[in-house]
Amino acid sequence: MNSLNDKTVLVTGGARGIGKALARACLAEGARVVITNLEVVAAEATVAELSSLGAIRAVRCDATDRADVDRLFDDIWASEGPVDVAFCNVGAGGMAKILDTPIDEVHAQFATNFDSAVHLVQSYVPRLIDAGHPGHVMFTGSEHSLVLSSGAAALAMGIYGCTKHALLIFAEWLRDELKDTPVTVSMLMPGPVLTERIADTFTALDRDPDDPALRAVFSPAAEQTLRDRFISPDKCAEIALRGLHQGLFFIPTQAHIKDDLDARHRELSEAFAALGIVPGTTP
Repeated sequence: MNSLNDKTVLVTGGARGIGKALARACLAEGARVVITNLEVVAAEATVAELSSLGAIRAVRCDATDRADVDRLFDDIWASEGPVDVAFCNVGAGGMAKILDTPIDEVHAQFATNFDSAVHLVQSYVPRLIDAGHPGHVMFTGSEHSLVLSSGAAALAMGIYGCTKHALLIFAEWLRDELKDTPVTVSMLMPGPVLTERIADTFTALDRDPDDPALRAVFSPAAEQTLRDRFISPDKCAEIALRGLHQGLFFIPTQAHIKDDLDARHRELSEAFAALGIVPGTTP
């Protein structure tokens, strides 16, 4: 897909952060954009801010509710026509160690970050296939879709990482299932992105570096790692669209992700060697 000009684009979770930046970048290419968000006020504020760039509107949708997702696509098909690109971007992350996370919170994070992707795909993709209409789904994953990033363990986002790891293999299976259809898939895998919420947190740390509540979550070492690696939401969106236009499946956003992935590859290679498992030989 070389251009989004005159295309219809959906961005779930599009009121803030990466989603808002994706909406802005798509509008800049001439797309018609529909964003979703549970918070109507925030969504309408984003629409007001970005409306000078092109056609954009907001629809309240609970991405964890299949019936709500079906109504969303019915609405867009009736108003704008078929969705050409769906950015499956809704997501949330809790910060607690795995052993301290109640199972209800585990289920809630998976509902938001993973189940929502299943609902979107099962509602959206069959419509495209039935109509013979080409389309694309880009999932917002994370560097944690690939590996536990060096320096990130102090943030205690293990369950969040699990949801994003699951999303990657889901996208890979889906890509294979759709290989003979007009629908394609990609996986955006950003490292730290300086969203509004995180920016507010670091502004508070700038005011009071010893804030006990914040220091309980962000150690000085973890804070420095994040500050060194942050990119802006707009930079993330720019890379996302570059990957889309190049037809990439994997769309990483920061160089340190390759370093972490190379470290995992080395560890796996060492395990194969230690076990005497040699490629090209029989078990």
